[in-house]
Amino acid sequence: MISLRWNIAGSVVVVLLQLGYTAYSARAVDAHAYGAYAITLTVVPFFGYFANAGLSACVLRSERLTLPFVRAARRLGMVSGAVCFLLVEAVAPVFGSVFHMPDLTVMARLLACVFLVQPSANVTVTAMRRAGAAPMAVLAESLGQAVGVATAAGLLVCGWNPFALAVAQPVAAAVALSVGTVWVARRPLPPGPPVRARDLLAPSGFMTSHSLGQFITNNIPLWASGRLFGPGATGSYSRASLFTGLLLTFLYQGINWAVTPLLAERRAEGLSFGQDVQRTLCAASAVAFIGFGITAGIGPTVLRLLLGPGWEPAVALVPVLSAAAAMTLLCYCGGLIDQVRNAPRALLGTLTVTVVATVAGVAAAAFAQALLLVAAAAAAGQGVGHLVQLAAWHRSGLMRAGAALRMHGVHLAVGAALGGAAALGAADRSAAAALGYGLVAILPVVLVCVFLRGWIPVFTVAVAMGLLRSRRSLTSPLPSSAATDPSDPPC
Repeated sequence: MISLRWNIAGSVVVVLLQLGYTAYSARAVDAHAYGAYAITLTVVPFFGYFANAGLSACVLRSERLTLPFVRAARRLGMVSGAVCFLLVEAVAPVFGSVFHMPDLTVMARLLACVFLVQPSANVTVTAMRRAGAAPMAVLAESLGQAVGVATAAGLLVCGWNPFALAVAQPVAAAVALSVGTVWVARRPLPPGPPVRARDLLAPSGFMTSHSLGQFITNNIPLWASGRLFGPGATGSYSRASLFTGLLLTFLYQGINWAVTPLLAERRAEGLSFGQDVQRTLCAASAVAFIGFGITAGIGPTVLRLLLGPGWEPAVALVPVLSAAAAMTLLCYCGGLIDQVRNAPRALLGTLTVTVVATVAGVAAAAFAQALLLVAAAAAAGQGVGHLVQLAAWHRSGLMRAGAALRMHGVHLAVGAALGGAAALGAADRSAAAALGYGLVAILPVVLVCVFLRGWIPVFTVAVAMGLLRSRRSLTSPLPSSAATDPSDPPC
């Protein structure tokens, strides 16, 4: 539970930093210039999947974390990162020519500097989490993000526009690596047998390929926007996607960091983790449908305030991209479960179906020449992928698909009610007034949800995990059998 709370707190801090930085950069950088940076953020990280080589996932899922294991992972990350840095520096002009954006070449070369530090930083911070030092891991990442965005914002103020945008990530990774290295030096990990680089490449190879496939799938809509509608539309799509993607990324990371070590330990001990899987999916369902339901309703108003005038196309995309983020979170958390239970065929099947559905949706959007349909294609692709996951779990006996769909249905109804109320309250008002009216309009729905909380699956799970207390638990102690139930693990 402590780890989960620290991860959530860190996610909130980083999201607030990124939103503040987004608000400033939206006023300092125009849509066309940001469009080039948005393409850079999808092209350069492609090489990052080879630089990171799936090492963070291996560290997080390791049954026993030792000092030789971490050192080998860091060394491999340094070598792969240096190779990818040199490769991007060499091919950066090609990117600018393909997308007809000269600024993209310079931005790609600047952003490539992240490969010199990020792989080792990811391994180190993940090792901190795996070793139970979640507070220090959160501190390292939050401090890195703060220094990174402050450096980029300072360079923008000094006139290095728009290239300063590409500086934030390398600086953030360098700071996180420095803090993590100090922690490793002061708190030595347990010794163990020597670990060679090739011992890490075999298990990380599949995860690298799978992550790369997810990356390509998620960026197909953005690439299609760039080719079909130009840099202006790409900048708008990217701004809206960044707004929802920030919440998606850090919510998923919080679930991943809290749940994966627990499931890995239970699997290593030969224990059943079916109940933990159901709770994980329930939490993901609530965050996805309720959280992004609210985002769909109030998000357009918030983005109007953040970006200022001139970004109306981005604001219009928020509701659809909120739906896409919700389905992506569910699909990603389902993939997390399949990773821990070592089901590569299920992972590949889900990825294949998601790619096909996304490409089909983008093709329809291209035929209709509608940017909104590009965003809808992203939501449809991830939704079909999650349905495939539920079908696979039902066949294997891990979870009944009907129960999962009913759980999703309840959370979707709550999220739709909250989002709908927020949208109605904010309709036809100025940006500043719309935010207040939208939040006030949510309150009656919140009160109804509190009254009917016993019917909401996530409330039941939160009580079972000790995150909340029911009315009954406030007046009477738990039965001894419930207090000592070994199937109710700590968070």
